Amino acid sequence: MKFAVPEKVKEKPFVSGAIALAALVLIFVILKFGVPAIDRMFFHKMEAEVNLPPDVPAVTVISKTLERVDQLPGEIQAYQDVAIFPKVPGFIKWIGVDRGSIVKKGDLMVVMYAPEYLARRNESLSGLAQAKAQLQEGISQLQSARAEWRQSKAQLLSDDSTYQRVKAASLVPGVVANNDVIVLGQTVDVDRENVQTWESKVLAAQAQVDALKENVKVAQHNFENYKDFADYLNIYAPFDGYITKRDMHVGSFVGPLGNGAYPEIVRIQQLDLLRIVTPVPEINTAGVLPGAKVEFSVSTFPGRRLVGTVARLGNYLEQKTRTMPVELNYFNPDYKVLPGMFCEVYWPTRRPHPTLFVPITSVVSTTLNTFVCRIKGNDVEWVNVKKGELMGDFVEIFGDVYEGEVVAQFGSDELRPGEPVKPVLISQKDVRTPKRPTYHLHAQ
Repeated sequence: MKFAVPEKVKEKPFVSGAIALAALVLIFVILKFGVPAIDRMFFHKMEAEVNLPPDVPAVTVISKTLERVDQLPGEIQAYQDVAIFPKVPGFIKWIGVDRGSIVKKGDLMVVMYAPEYLARRNESLSGLAQAKAQLQEGISQLQSARAEWRQSKAQLLSDDSTYQRVKAASLVPGVVANNDVIVLGQTVDVDRENVQTWESKVLAAQAQVDALKENVKVAQHNFENYKDFADYLNIYAPFDGYITKRDMHVGSFVGPLGNGAYPEIVRIQQLDLLRIVTPVPEINTAGVLPGAKVEFSVSTFPGRRLVGTVARLGNYLEQKTRTMPVELNYFNPDYKVLPGMFCEVYWPTRRPHPTLFVPITSVVSTTLNTFVCRIKGNDVEWVNVKKGELMGDFVEIFGDVYEGEVVAQFGSDELRPGEPVKPVLISQKDVRTPKRPTYHLHAQ
């Protein structure tokens, strides 16, 4: 039998020699053992290749301190925001501020005129004067009654003394007539009745004076409600701020909040210091520290990060959102950041101690459990874990796993417990591979 040798093989003596040697070996095996031996040789080779454990990309469990920045929505509010209402109803006589005005604490903003309250004030003043006059009259009557009472007691003492002397003299026959003794005794009885009468009048006059004193107190109290009335008609700025709204003008009738449908006169806001209110998720509340610096941004200044300071903690959770409101202070002397602007808060999240991390793809979540595929002694083990927070391409895990142990980079329920595998360690910087491999394991 003759074989045609290709021209390219002729040009390479080494290749043609190798082919010739292989052909000789093949002829020898066929002559010695027959064709079935060749089939058995290839079958054993394929079986050996099938029984080899598959290569499984693997990583080591690492210990890190969770540090990340979450973007949270924020609400910008004025540090102080007050709607100005009058204390009493009235008409605006003068208003000295408008939208955009900058005011200092104590500046006069509005002057009002209220004729009804002026009439009531004058009426209360008149009532007070009348009560005082009645009290004075009552005191005068009391003093007169006391004088008459003292005079009646003096008359009683005088008449009683005369009666006692005459009575003693009447014991000597012929010195004093018995009729004189009887008359003097009756006079003493009349004097005693007069003393009792004036004593009752004094008590009644005293009670009348006490009642008039209470009337004076009531009138005084009523008048005091109006004596500072002039101050109610002048409205002053409660703090340094900026007038952001004005709804009323000269001649408008205004009234207190809640007493009719009266709108506010003006609204004043403190804009040089702002409140940045952001809802912090429940899981991150443990790391909130007053005084910490936190960055935020507003859509008005894209690409620019502003810095606020954690100032106030809500110390309670909103039941619907499971978040805690936290306030930042931001000094805003140039008024460039305004209340109501859209705000993104870059909230730093940090654990107080290191925890274990694996790639996100290493954790398998099923309807029954959550686990990682730990490779120990080239065998697969399923270890139940609980997932924590994310940090980049890694996730926290909590369970019977320790730092330095090897787990499959791409966890899967195809990696059955007890299956032999060949772990191929991947460096931490290469864990971002998005494609998850399919494992074809040999059935035991």
